[in-house]
Amino acid sequence: MNLSAELDRWLSPEMVELLDRIGSSAAGLGQRAYLVGGPVRDLLLGRASLDLDVVIVGDAPAVARAAALSGEAKPVVHPSFGTATICSGVFRVDLASARAETYDRPGALPTVRPGTLEQDLQRRDFAINAMALTLDGQRRGELVDLHGGLSDLGHGLLRVLHEESFIDDATRILRGVRYEQRFGFAFAERTLALLQRDLRHLGAISADRVRHELERTLAEDEPEQALERMGALGVLAGIHPALSFDRRKAWALMRARRGALSSPQFHILSWCLLVWDAPPVELETVAARLNPMRRIREAMDDAVCLSRLEGRLDNAALAPGEVFDLLNGFSHPSLAAAELMFVMPAARANVSLFLQRLRHVRPLLSGSALQALGVPEGPECGRILSALRTARMNGEVASREDEATLVRRLSGGAG
Repeated sequence: MNLSAELDRWLSPEMVELLDRIGSSAAGLGQRAYLVGGPVRDLLLGRASLDLDVVIVGDAPAVARAAALSGEAKPVVHPSFGTATICSGVFRVDLASARAETYDRPGALPTVRPGTLEQDLQRRDFAINAMALTLDGQRRGELVDLHGGLSDLGHGLLRVLHEESFIDDATRILRGVRYEQRFGFAFAERTLALLQRDLRHLGAISADRVRHELERTLAEDEPEQALERMGALGVLAGIHPALSFDRRKAWALMRARRGALSSPQFHILSWCLLVWDAPPVELETVAARLNPMRRIREAMDDAVCLSRLEGRLDNAALAPGEVFDLLNGFSHPSLAAAELMFVMPAARANVSLFLQRLRHVRPLLSGSALQALGVPEGPECGRILSALRTARMNGEVASREDEATLVRRLSGGAG
């Protein structure tokens, strides 16, 4: 099968021109260049890509330098790794010398050595990602499919290349679920059995690698689908028993995705949902297992605490000031998670009240105005400002004059 026409159709002229330069530069050096992996898969699915992976059977840095000589884009070369990157506008091309790899133990990073194209494709995660497209000479666009990836694409299947695949690298489990949901595919029967057999090997993957794969899942267009599937398959529990994601959480995340949260807030809210209802005593080990950024860790702690406040908040008779005292200090994403996850009507209404109004309430009088009324600077001033804010929330003051009267009363007639 030749996909030269599809290559020209689905990629921009600039990308096609750069790939052609890479192919001709490789041929000029007596080497071979292939577009590989995800970009080939996406090309066959009719999906354009801005990030392309190229394997050079030979010296990738040398090919990158040669290709850059006839164009404007300059390569970033890493000779010790046999890789290079060429960026041009909004797209990038990563070049790597063909390699073979072995794993010393489950979860370890692979030991690599120079290899053939066949060996390079053999190390891929799934057959649909183990195809290549020739870039040089008269064979330009010729599909190399040694593992039946094209057939799997046609049947909507995800299939590993060998029985030890998930043992070698259990992050393939997370990637597989992500592909399954993104493309509407299904795991091949044997691959699903291997996945379930090898869930325990997720424990061998480092915290940073696991977190990176989860973050890539959260960046999907509809991350709730992959997360719910991970929950159902036991993948999340395989990472840490306190992590979970069910239909209720999926519904909450879908609503959040369609709401007005900024992208960073949505991202943090997603982490909050992963630990919602987790036992507080597990938070330290969850943090050690995932090594999240500080603001995410703090929001996750907030979410676990909030999940246990629902009963106290489910009281329609709570004064606004009482609601404020219960919820003040929690992060916005964790509060947004609570608003979505609470099932008790009054509790949900009180969180909404806090998010929409109470957190924005401020006294009309400033600290300097209080000092002009005779309140000394320091803790006493802070105490009275807090009381003024509560009074405004509860509708007990409505004007500067009302606040000044309350200040005089609270300060024992100062001013």
